[in-house]
Amino acid sequence: MPIDLAQIPIAAALFAPDGVIVEVNLAAEKLLGVPAGMVLGKSVFALAPSIVPLWQGNVEHARTHGSVTGEVEVMTAGGPLIVQFVSSLLVRDGVELVQTYALDVTAHKTAQELEERLATKHREESLGLVAGGIAHDFNNLLVGVLAEASAIADDDALTNEVRDALRRIETAAKRMAQLTRQLLAYSGRGRVVIALLDPDAQLRELAEPIGRAVRDDVVVAIEPGAGPVAIEADPALLRQIVLSLVSNGSDAVGTGGHVTVGSRVVSVDGAPWWQLEVADDGIGLDPLTLARIFDPFFTTKVDRHGLGLSAVHGIVRRLRGHIDVDSAAGRGARFHVRLPIVPGAQPPTIPRRTPAITSPLAGIQVLIADDEPSVRTTVRRLFERRGAIVSVAADGSEAEALLRSKTFGFVLLDVEMPGRRGYELVPIVRETQPSAPVLLMSGFTDTRGDVEPDGFLEKPFTSRALDAMIDELLAKPLARP
Repeated sequence: MPIDLAQIPIAAALFAPDGVIVEVNLAAEKLLGVPAGMVLGKSVFALAPSIVPLWQGNVEHARTHGSVTGEVEVMTAGGPLIVQFVSSLLVRDGVELVQTYALDVTAHKTAQELEERLATKHREESLGLVAGGIAHDFNNLLVGVLAEASAIADDDALTNEVRDALRRIETAAKRMAQLTRQLLAYSGRGRVVIALLDPDAQLRELAEPIGRAVRDDVVVAIEPGAGPVAIEADPALLRQIVLSLVSNGSDAVGTGGHVTVGSRVVSVDGAPWWQLEVADDGIGLDPLTLARIFDPFFTTKVDRHGLGLSAVHGIVRRLRGHIDVDSAAGRGARFHVRLPIVPGAQPPTIPRRTPAITSPLAGIQVLIADDEPSVRTTVRRLFERRGAIVSVAADGSEAEALLRSKTFGFVLLDVEMPGRRGYELVPIVRETQPSAPVLLMSGFTDTRGDVEPDGFLEKPFTSRALDAMIDELLAKPLARP
């Protein structure tokens, strides 16, 4: 007995084996948003282009197994819909036909995808909090390792063997510090200091660090080509983007492989963007790897942690930019990072570095406030070796009491402390110690204060970095309201 499709309450249709539409019912007309006369005699491929490579296989499966089920996107008058279908074969008047019943599951799929996106967002936020907390604690511990090792290594009385060992410790600590910076970049809790930059000039300044970031058997070419343009970015974060992408390219190429670092100006929706391009001629990426390349902790290398590219992705987003990659197995990879150009702005010049002159601290009263005992001990020793008289505080409340009871010529405060945060103490320093520079230090900070300090030092730091910051603040006039 022939099937009367009109009596079926869900969308139903009959197709010839080659996909031509033979009959549709009223529910199918409502689903498609057009009358039957507009689709009869046409191919299903026009309504569902994604079914083209699957059609013949589905027909054969239904012929062999009785039916076939699936999901396909259908183009309707109201826009694309996702439908689930079941198809089987029947013979009518000696002609084989494909009968198909379909349900619109677009709303269900949309809700399911939204739920999955929310769950992913919550997981990433939780992971970010954990990563930021670990990086903060780890950076505090690294202050003792990095600052102490760098300070001791400068002792002329050491043997070459001991000095080499200390340099290796310092190098290892710097690599660990790079890992914590990647954690902070991924978690969005690293300090961001936006400034007007000449990005091509920044690339040229990175020639030496880029050379250290690649293996000796890799050929690197640095070819800035954007010209004199200005972007707004954090120079430290831009440096991290470049070095991470170059290091990734170096890992991907074999002996004698090439990594190219270039730039150019591109137009997106009529607006100019500075585009960084880091390309390698390595093994390339298969589609599965390409789909997950920016996922945190995803890596194809057993000796890597999988944070480099996810950190780069997070940094680029914080700088209001975009990143993508063009690659295929066997033909290398090319990463594109686009950052918006500031129209009409003149790119600033990078000041020439001058050798630091160590200022005497003999007799200067210094306040150091940090809730981590190892940081207080290390930093106190570094100040005292220059002759300073040091007072220490274990939290913000203790630091405030000392500021209101004593006179200091230099103040160094941690940002995150119990009692009062470092930023909350800056106005108190300005009130009670008007002639003292105030320097903040932190393993991370994603907040700022109403009153900015005279300087900021990112943990962990070497003894040389601390000395340079002290000298800089003592040498320049203080900016006071």
